[in-house]
Amino acid sequence: MHPLRSLALFLSGMLLILGCSKPSPSPRYVIVSKALTNPYWFQVEDGMKAAGEKLGVRVEMIGPAQASDVTAQVQILESLIASRVSGLAVSPNDPDGVTSVIDRAMDAGIPVLTFDSDAPKSKRLCNVGTDNYTAGRAAARQLLLHLEPGDSYAILTGSLGALNLNERIRGFRDEITEQKADLHEINLLNCDETTDRALDQMEDLTRATPQLKAWFITGCWATVTPRGAFLNALDQRGDIAVIAFDTVKEELLLVKEGLVQALIGQRPYEMGYRCVEMLHDIVQNRKMPATTTLATGVDVITAANVDSFLLAPE
Repeated sequence: MHPLRSLALFLSGMLLILGCSKPSPSPRYVIVSKALTNPYWFQVEDGMKAAGEKLGVRVEMIGPAQASDVTAQVQILESLIASRVSGLAVSPNDPDGVTSVIDRAMDAGIPVLTFDSDAPKSKRLCNVGTDNYTAGRAAARQLLLHLEPGDSYAILTGSLGALNLNERIRGFRDEITEQKADLHEINLLNCDETTDRALDQMEDLTRATPQLKAWFITGCWATVTPRGAFLNALDQRGDIAVIAFDTVKEELLLVKEGLVQALIGQRPYEMGYRCVEMLHDIVQNRKMPATTTLATGVDVITAANVDSFLLAPE
């Protein structure tokens, strides 16, 4: 369906509901994450809470136990629709898997945003988050600084169905191709966004592949660990370059110690804040998003600037 037609139908439904009942004096906005086990989501939650406190509204974060559990995420969304929440922001585990339930929420007059990862075929009003394709290209440029022609690398991702992670991989590979770098991709592994599995997979492949020179990690699952655990994942090798995503403190310390060469930092706090802010504008001020995509930007963290991120308030 054309985005303008989706918006028109949503507005019609919302006006009908508002005409039959008064708006809640205390709106409730819920952010549905992919999971709740990753420290990244805590930063989103901090932004959500700050916006909720400023606006005087109820806010809540809910997510499935595992990021690969699309069914659980759909069930959460269905329950929230039934409870008539004021607005939703969801980070889809799988875009196709949540499209129909997002559409049902919109048809019921509940505004829906996506954040972090998108469901572009749904009726969602706006996607808030990282331009993941561009971020993937930035990651490749960092990796190229540490490799020579003929070197080999591997990719570790989270869920194979997550659009944001796939866009990072696509951007990464496109940059490698356009730079005409003579590099070899050994493998693409997925850890279902769990730290233990990420570390085990890295250790197994690194140990079995002496020629491996680098890892591109599309999230923070393997890098939110202490130095010792991460060194074990690298099979105690100090000659492997690692590029990962996010800016959790444990990751920044690995950059400081020289075990991670670069992080592509997203801005999860801003994502959480902006989602609540935009939902409140829609519900209370009848102000629709001015765009269907709001990019929150990225930061590139290396040894040269990691201290400024370590000193930043959490």
